[in-house]
Amino acid sequence: TPEQVRAAAGAFRVYVSAGPRDADGDYVVDHSVLTFLVDPDGLCRDCYGRSRTAEELARSVRGHMDAYEPLPPAGGE
Repeated sequence: TPEQVRAAAGAFRVYVSAGPRDADGDYVVDHSVLTFLVDPDGLCRDCYGRSRTAEELARSVRGHMDAYEPLPPAGGE
């Protein structure tokens, strides 16, 4: 829903704004240009902007994958 999109954008601190509709009802969305790395537990581990090279991004992702340890189960066990 639009409310969920606004909440997600706020949680990740990204900018998003739909422009005016044209005669066909189409519109352009202006938004932050970021890629987020989210681990299997749903935690944001890194954020990549356009200034990062493919090699830097791949190295970062591999590093996070190699270092990943799952969160303990709820309840502390």
